[in-house]
Amino acid sequence: MNQANELVRRQVAVLVASGGDRAALDAQAASASIPIVFSAGGDLVAHGRVASLGRPGANLTGVSLLTTLLEAKRLSLLREALPAATRIGLLVNPGGTTVQNGP
Repeated sequence: MNQANELVRRQVAVLVASGGDRAALDAQAASASIPIVFSAGGDLVAHGRVASLGRPGANLTGVSLLTTLLEAKRLSLLREALPAATRIGLLVNPGGTTVQNGP
C-alpha cells in the first residue's frame, strides 16, 4: 500500500502531494473526493495529469514549477553578470522538463 492510500484510509481532510509528479499521480489515484493540493516540478499538463494549470479539474489544485521555461532569462542574466565570458555550457534533459520516477 502506498502512502497516499494509507492517508485516504485514515480519512484525512486534504492530501498534499509534494516532491514531484509521482506524488500527485499517487494521490489522484488514491482518491477522487479528497481535495489534493500538489506542487510539482514538471509540466503536469504535458504529462496528462491535469487538464490545465488554471483549472486542473476534479479534486486537484496546486502549483507547477515550470522552471525550464526560465532558462533563456537565466542565460541572459548570466551574460550580463559575466560579459567577458566567451563560452557558457548548458546541460539540459532533451527528453522532457523533469526526470520521471515511474509512469
